[in-house]
Parts: sequence; structure tokens; C-alpha cells
Amino acid sequence: MDEECVFCEIASGNAEGHVVASNARCVAFLDAAPVNAGHTLVVPREHVRDIHGLDAATSAAMFDLARRVADSLRDSTLPCEGINLLMSNGEVAEQSVLHAHLHVIPRVENDGFGFAEPPAARPTADELAATARLLRPGR
Repeated sequence: MDEECVFCEIASGNAEGHVVASNARCVAFLDAAPVNAGHTLVVPREHVRDIHGLDAATSAAMFDLARRVADSLRDSTLPCEGINLLMSNGEVAEQSVLHAHLHVIPRVENDGFGFAEPPAARPTADELAATARLLRPGR
């Protein structure tokens, strides 16, 4: 555990967090700075900096818990017309707490949150094919 990791403290029960769900590997608690009411973070109990440190079982547990939270949001009386799952990895990607976490963000029309189109032109089919080749295992 990172000595000053607030997410480790919440996951271990040593700091206050508004926990909404958990499983053996992960804890889900409300984000202190939510996009919308019900915005929840899913974190592994073990300190892992980002997606690159997650093992397959913990990754699966995070996604399963996120799905459960998403179902709870949909079935609740909170405004929720859709849901974004978002995980930022690294400071350049705006990861604010260096403990892996998956955002479950309830969305409503015109809530002001969203993704902007990139300024560059869209890649050609040849460029996409070249990028795909770079990403395939055993390249």
C-alpha cells in the first residue's frame, strides 16, 4: 500500500468513503467530486498504480463491480439516461490519484460532460491498418 494513498485508505476501511458495493478484490464508492449524482469509483483493494499493474482476475472483478453499479444506477431514482465507464492511466491522461480506478458516471442529456472530437483529420484505412498491425500480439 502507498503510505499516502487515499484510495487504499478507503478500500481498507481506514478512511471515510461512501461505499456502495464491493467484492473480494474491489470496492466501489462515491466520487467526492462527481460529474453527476451517483458518480462512483471502482478500485482494487490492493494498491495498483494503473491498468498496467492489474492482473486478469482483478480486471475482471473491477469490470463486474462496475457493471453492478451501473445496473444500480439505472434502477435507482437518480437521473441516469446513460453511463460512461472511464479509466485514466497516467498523469497526461488526467489520472488524479495514482491508484487504478474505474469511473462509473451516470449521464443525462446536456450535463456538460463529454469528449471533444480530436482536432486532427480522421486516419485513412491504410493508416488504421498500419496501426492495427502494430498492436497485434506477435507483430
